[in-house]
Amino acid sequence: MTQARVLFFGVTVLFLLGVVVQFFLAGLYVFGGTSIDSHRVLGFILAAAALLLIILALVGRLPRKTVLLTVLLLGLSVLQSILVRVDIDEVGALHPVNALVIAFVAYGLMQRSRNYLASKMAA
Repeated sequence: MTQARVLFFGVTVLFLLGVVVQFFLAGLYVFGGTSIDSHRVLGFILAAAALLLIILALVGRLPRKTVLLTVLLLGLSVLQSILVRVDIDEVGALHPVNALVIAFVAYGLMQRSRNYLASKMAA
């Protein structure tokens, strides 16, 4: 159970770093890169990582709110792949906005996880 909690924290840190890399890859493409493929691949990896986080949250018996936020993270990650395929410009433009929301949720999960680990280690 404790290992799952430590892994949850580690994966949230990696997830958040992945989101930062996603912004870089999108910017690289917009400002002259030749392909968006690396951005797409990392997006699928991040969605898989969000699924892994749900499993770790359940195995680690993290608090209900943390589990629900992790489910939200997966839902937002799935929404990313939907938004990019929408033919309505105003809806597709929500893709980067949703990415910001993903970053905030991932950061919140990382903070919750870190605080939860710190409180358990102190006890």
